[in-house]
Amino acid sequence: MAEVGKETNARLSEILPRKDQRPEVLHEAMRYAVLGGGKRIRPVVTLAAFHAAAPEGAGREKVLDAGCAVELLHAYSLVHDDLPAMDNDALRRNRLTCHKAFGEATAILVGDALQCLAFDVMAQAGGDKAEVAIRELAQASGSLGMVGGQMLDMEGEGKHQDVQEIELIDRWKTGALITACSRLGGIFAGASDARLERLTQYGRAIGFMYQICDDILDTTATSQQLGKATRKDDKAGKLTYPGALGEKEARAMAQKRGVEAQQIIREFGKEGLYLRLLCDYLLDRIS
Repeated sequence: MAEVGKETNARLSEILPRKDQRPEVLHEAMRYAVLGGGKRIRPVVTLAAFHAAAPEGAGREKVLDAGCAVELLHAYSLVHDDLPAMDNDALRRNRLTCHKAFGEATAILVGDALQCLAFDVMAQAGGDKAEVAIRELAQASGSLGMVGGQMLDMEGEGKHQDVQEIELIDRWKTGALITACSRLGGIFAGASDARLERLTQYGRAIGFMYQICDDILDTTATSQQLGKATRKDDKAGKLTYPGALGEKEARAMAQKRGVEAQQIIREFGKEGLYLRLLCDYLLDRIS
């Protein structure tokens, strides 16, 4: 995690426009939004899946760039999520959110620019796989993926806690991009259809597990641990697993998803080590 995080940050710093390049304020804000911390889970998933399907590791640099492309798109979603019209957050990663630091109009443009840059980076990284890789990113982030999940999340505020609806929201809002990362690692490795399907199933399982743990942390962790306001989901009447099931049963569901993920990747043997360790990390994380 630490090694890939360091690599990802260094590469993102190279990819992003310089602060002194016009329009300077926009570029400074883009760098602020992307380089201000984060666990870099999505590049880690991408590289772990790649190593599971291509143990020799040839072409790893392009895979890192693919992971960076997803991270840029994820960063855009966070900038827009924090806006007053969405979740109205003032803190992200223990510092001011982008719109608080640079203004709402700039934050909107930051999100727009990061989304464009994400597809540019993916196109350059993809080589002969560029078309497939770009489609993966587009489908995972559109109205039947991340953005659609965000819409359902907003529509669900104040409604009856329904587990099936929560699973649909989370499969799109959080799980779609994480699943795409797992698939992208396999695609760049030239994985067989059967192995790509296993990586898809793994991505879905850890995507669910990640969001369940996220919901739990919102109710149990401190603002300092998470780097943002906590217990906002409950105050906003969001549909969450603890809200629908209670904390104990939500934790049991996360454990179940973790066991599923471990079983799914068993056939990768020792090459699946990073995927297995990542699963354990996501389940036990405290921030």
